[in-house]
Amino acid sequence: MSDEDSISSPDEIAVLQAYIDLINSEREAIWARHNALLVANSLIIGALAISPTALWENKWAALGMIGAGVLISAAWLLITVEGWSAMKRHADRARTFALAHFKHLPNALDETLCDRAQTNIHHLILLVIGVFVLMYLGLGYIRLVSA
Repeated sequence: MSDEDSISSPDEIAVLQAYIDLINSEREAIWARHNALLVANSLIIGALAISPTALWENKWAALGMIGAGVLISAAWLLITVEGWSAMKRHADRARTFALAHFKHLPNALDETLCDRAQTNIHHLILLVIGVFVLMYLGLGYIRLVSA
């Protein structure tokens, strides 16, 4: 390999940096959305737990809160799956670009962006969403059976 082949152009470096920035931006957005929806669901569950008599006396108010929680959880699930999918697409493009334009360097993108730890984190987030859905379904069942 000649010295010319091992030198990356400023344009190539800028493109790779743009890919990395896009991946990091999507990762930050995933966590911001996750945190916001976790708080929203926690507030709904808290409202159902703190005011059981006032809220549970009105069947439709309780079912409305539970329905809102299920709807928010469904949106949370879809947003999470789409966000992780977008981040993976960006990582795949960055990895392909790095392999084509930075052959002379080790490709850190292979090991850091979508490895097993990231997959495990994704599955744990989906588990948290599933726990909230199960809580809402359980509360709805209890409300309908005890009504």
